[in-house]
Amino acid sequence: MNRLAKRKKQILNYLEHKSPDRVNLHSTLESIITKLPETAIFGGMLRDFALGEARAFSSDIDLVSLSNADEISEAIAKYCPERNKFGGYRFTVDKWRFDIWAFEDTWAFREGLVKGAEISDLFKTTFFNLDASLFHLGQKEFLCDQMYIDGVNNRILEINLAENPSPLGMVRRAMRLVVQNNLSIGLKLANYILEHSESVKSEWVNESLLRDLKLHVVSNDKFPYEFKPQLEMLSGLSCAK
Repeated sequence: MNRLAKRKKQILNYLEHKSPDRVNLHSTLESIITKLPETAIFGGMLRDFALGEARAFSSDIDLVSLSNADEISEAIAKYCPERNKFGGYRFTVDKWRFDIWAFEDTWAFREGLVKGAEISDLFKTTFFNLDASLFHLGQKEFLCDQMYIDGVNNRILEINLAENPSPLGMVRRAMRLVVQNNLSIGLKLANYILEHSESVKSEWVNESLLRDLKLHVVSNDKFPYEFKPQLEMLSGLSCAK
């Protein structure tokens, strides 16, 4: 069984597990794909699974549908969703938090940065390489981009699409991911972090990483940057929210 097949099996096992805490997760997703069959899990959940964090996963579940916003609104009305600032919807079922939006409303498509013609074009819209994957709920298929595969295999976090409405948020998220998952930092991401370092310099937890990262970039080292004392920083991550 190849790695993609294993990833598909891992996701299915998680979503279809019969434990009490996942009953509502499974039933909610089944309800959604009954009305919105062309819907996929996208981004963060799949990244965390790939990095070995499936058991501890507790973040939002991001869903993208080929249906339009009105169809989505009607399909999830019983969950009393709230509209978010990006035009999608957010709702909660027990401990599970969901964000769902229409494919055509994906930020990079709306801004004209990427042309969205088919569902795999979502891979071009992610800020991080490790977010360029999706699990099609209706077809029960796992799809991803080559940069995702390379990033997971080599545990390197890198920029995919640099344009983003929240640079500071991306820098903070990058640092958390690097420290929590013992990831290396690609050259493009290293430069991006340093470019926006003024925004995070007051956060003491990042000082040593920023200092070493700058030395790495200045040295013109073409290899990904690896921050050694990641584990020592874990206790301070709560400062960088």
